[in-house]
Amino acid sequence: MARKKQKNLEEIECEMSSGNVFADLEIENPEEELTKAKLVWEIEQIIKKKKLTQAAAATVMGINQPKVSALMRRKLDGFSVERLIHFLNTLGQDIDIVVRPKPRSRKQAIINVYRDSDSCKSSLQTSCNSPVPIVAKRR
Repeated sequence: MARKKQKNLEEIECEMSSGNVFADLEIENPEEELTKAKLVWEIEQIIKKKKLTQAAAATVMGINQPKVSALMRRKLDGFSVERLIHFLNTLGQDIDIVVRPKPRSRKQAIINVYRDSDSCKSSLQTSCNSPVPIVAKRR
């Protein structure tokens, strides 16, 4: 039997994620980009749940089909957080914004995006008793 040559395994340098891939990649405004990505994920889930074509979703959201395509492909330049929230509203979703003081134990204030507990069928839900944070944004 022939022996296989052992390959030299190089050491691979790893580092722990910050929890925000955009920050890890040093993309400008990483908190905003993560928030937009999570909002677009929600938009996509609603479009799928309602079984809308891109053209039908475009009509509902008041944009053209190529813009829906761009959203689905995560081409988010030109889409603000506010505009994405507006799209969620046009798709029949309520948006709640709650402002409260940050705890003294935390250095920076954050923004959280939650999915309502009525959406228990989501893979993000671990419990149907409380909302699940989808994204946190530092301020």
